[in-house]
Amino acid sequence: MADTHLAQMFFDRARAEGQAAAFCVRNGGAYGDVSFKESAERVEAIAAGILKGGAPTAGVCVTIMANTRLEWILCDYAMLSLGYKTVPIYVSLLPPEIGYIHADTKAELAIVENKEMLDKLRTAQKGFTFFDITYPADAVKLKKFVVIDPTGIAPAADWESLADVEKRGRAALAETKGERDRRMQSIQRSDVATYTYTSGTTGPPKGVIQTHDNILSLLENVEEVGMFSDKARVGGAFLFLPLAHSFGRLVEYGGGFFRCKIVFSTVATVAEDLGLSRPGFVPAAPRVFERVYGKITTGVASAPPIRQKLFRWALGVGKQAIPYRQRNKPIPFGLGLKVGLADKLVFSKIRAKLGMDRVHVLLSGSAPLPKEVGEFFAAVGLTICEAYGLTETCPGLTTNRPNNWKIGTVGTAIKGVQLRLAADGEILAKGPNVVSGYLNRPDATSEAWDSDGWFHTGDIGEFDEDMHLRITDRKKDLIKTSGGKYVAPQKIEALLKTKPILSEAVVIGDGRKYCVALVTVDKEKLAAWAQRTGNAPDLKSDAVQKEVQGYLDEINKDLASFESIKYFRIVPEEFSVDNGMLTASFKVKRKEVNKRYKDLIDSMFPAGKE
Repeated sequence: MADTHLAQMFFDRARAEGQAAAFCVRNGGAYGDVSFKESAERVEAIAAGILKGGAPTAGVCVTIMANTRLEWILCDYAMLSLGYKTVPIYVSLLPPEIGYIHADTKAELAIVENKEMLDKLRTAQKGFTFFDITYPADAVKLKKFVVIDPTGIAPAADWESLADVEKRGRAALAETKGERDRRMQSIQRSDVATYTYTSGTTGPPKGVIQTHDNILSLLENVEEVGMFSDKARVGGAFLFLPLAHSFGRLVEYGGGFFRCKIVFSTVATVAEDLGLSRPGFVPAAPRVFERVYGKITTGVASAPPIRQKLFRWALGVGKQAIPYRQRNKPIPFGLGLKVGLADKLVFSKIRAKLGMDRVHVLLSGSAPLPKEVGEFFAAVGLTICEAYGLTETCPGLTTNRPNNWKIGTVGTAIKGVQLRLAADGEILAKGPNVVSGYLNRPDATSEAWDSDGWFHTGDIGEFDEDMHLRITDRKKDLIKTSGGKYVAPQKIEALLKTKPILSEAVVIGDGRKYCVALVTVDKEKLAAWAQRTGNAPDLKSDAVQKEVQGYLDEINKDLASFESIKYFRIVPEEFSVDNGMLTASFKVKRKEVNKRYKDLIDSMFPAGKE
């Protein structure tokens, strides 16, 4: 029987699994399991505590603003069990952005992690200006805050700690059972579960209306993919992705749905936590895999010649085996012997050092994965299954499978999903996991969904002979040169980001005679390069400039003349969420980059040469 709603799904799993591990949390230098039974009891206590503490109006929105942690998920399930709509918010957002989301959803309760986040919300409550619209103090309808870690917060009537909510709830479990059961039973699969906001790089963010059915349908249909397999369950699903992003939420609900424990980590401690936990399933953004690739290749470049030679031999052998592994076919005997030796001497040691010796599959999503990175991991014996989807698709449309994958593609359509290409190559989608529209944005909804119900993704793609989808670019990101030629910048940027000392790249050329690039340099990689070559780690030095120019020359060989990069400039600071160059989901804000570095860009288009 299909699950009725997300909260019911979790409680059903808890009853069935009992003492089995639902979550795995780091405490000091070791990880410890938290059972389904204990987790469900805490969810019930939080729900009961909310009911006894002056509960928000039935059916309204509750926001959650915290880093990825156990309490985030427990609060999410608790609010969903009471029939509230949960709204995840990135911790990196500024008060005007936070205020806009609260004004848009009319949320009455906010669950926040700490004093910093409480202060942001209190600032938003005073009124704010966002995209040239001024919102008064009463635009934010919040009545109360629940704080996970109340350290340093002065007592006040508008907040209480999560610990106090749980304590009150445990004492009121019997008293509130009838109301909690009534609310649980009243939730329909078609009801809205959450509003998840887009990044809003070009305008106010849009609240994507995700129902219980949208999310559960995707989970039901991805079961055949095999991501949450028995092998994956051995180590659990590694979760450091922000839960404000649909990718992270999918892992959250997938853990419960597939009875796979979730291993918590943070962006800052990923490398260490992988080694301590040795998970079975690692979903991540390409940036993580790119950094791992960069660290390994940089380390090899600094190793003694004999080790470099051994690594190059092993890598070559591993790449020869990729075509067989992609189709889950037997490797020829002779090659198999070489692969076994390469694995014993090199690759098994790399996997163990990374904490990935138990990994069944790596899943990459949210942005394109450079082909070079995918090939490297495959050669090492770590399959990266690249997937594709959007917040509007909760977030899955296609994925590679552990037993059927193609590097450079995002796989084939997930069961239940229909895909087609528009005349201009835009990817259109239908399916039970595709949402119906945006909160309070009928204009944006009618723009993204056509009269036949097809969702227009905004991405450009193509299918190969096996119906594997390849994303060629973002429609709005396509560059049209002054000569009328269209350039797909993401393809070029992905190539640049794999180069030894580079971390980010932005191709510019819209309305210009030629294309140029802004690049950022990874300071750690630069230091290793400088030590290896005997050059100074100075971004302005001739040696560094020559190194980057060499990367461009190499890439330009395989590009058409109109899309080749004529000039480049090194940006002195790396792009980040904090400096406003990246969205909370680590996508480049092209508009902001163009605005901040206008003079640097203009210097590559001298008068008369545009």
